[in-house]
Amino acid sequence: MQIVPHIRCVGGNLLHFLYPDCCHGCGQRLIGSEKFLCGDCLGRLTYTGYEKQPKNPLAASMQSKIPIRGASALLFFNKEGVIQKLLHELKYQGQAEIGLFLGCLAGQLLQDTHPFCDADYLVPVPMHPEKLKKRGYNQSQLIVQGMNAIMKKQIGLNFLIKQESTQSQTRKNRESRWKNIQGSFILNPSILQKPEFHHRHFLVVDDVVTTGATSNSCCRELLRIPGGQVSFFAIAHPD
Repeated sequence: MQIVPHIRCVGGNLLHFLYPDCCHGCGQRLIGSEKFLCGDCLGRLTYTGYEKQPKNPLAASMQSKIPIRGASALLFFNKEGVIQKLLHELKYQGQAEIGLFLGCLAGQLLQDTHPFCDADYLVPVPMHPEKLKKRGYNQSQLIVQGMNAIMKKQIGLNFLIKQESTQSQTRKNRESRWKNIQGSFILNPSILQKPEFHHRHFLVVDDVVTTGATSNSCCRELLRIPGGQVSFFAIAHPD
C-alpha cells in the first residue's frame, strides 16, 4: 500500500511544508509532483497494515499489560531503510519538517480507522525540558501536528510530563531500556482535577516503539484519568 502525501492547513498554524528539491531518502532530485520523497523511495516504505488487525503484534503485546483500546504503527522499521534515515534526520539532524510529513501520512491512514479516529485528544510522548531545549523541538509533537492536519482532533500538550532526563535508548538492550524508562513519565496532576478531561479517549503518539517501555508507561498514566480510554500509535515498529 502506498499513501500519497496530502497537505492541508490547520487554523493557520500549519500553512505549508517547505519541501527540499532533493529526496530525503536517496538524495536524487525530485521531479514533477514528487514531494519530500521520490516515487522510488515512497514505494519502498513498508506499511505494517496493523490498523486493520485489532490483534496485531503491537496491540497484543501492549494489551497483555494494560487495558488499551488499540495500538498500531504506520511503518516497519528496517535498518538501513528509508524510514531509519528519515527518523535519524528528524531526531538528530534538525530536520523538523520530516515529523510533519510522517504525521500527515499517519493522519491519512487513521482518519477513518477505528478506534483511532474516535480519539478526542492526540497526545505526543513528552521530552524532558533539557533535551527539548537542546533539540529545539519534540519530534512526537511534530508528528501529532501533521496527523492533526488530517484528523482535526484536539492536541493534548502537557498531559504527560517527562520528569527525568533518561539516556538515549538507541544502544540499550531490552532490559536496560525498561529500567531506563521506569517512573520517568507521569500524568500532569492538573488533568485529574478537570472534569472536561474525564471520560475521554486519548491517542498517545510516538515516533518509534521497540520494547514498549515508553508506550506502556505513557498509556498507563493516562488510564488514571477517570473514565479515560487510551490507544497508542507509532510511526515505526520493528519488523
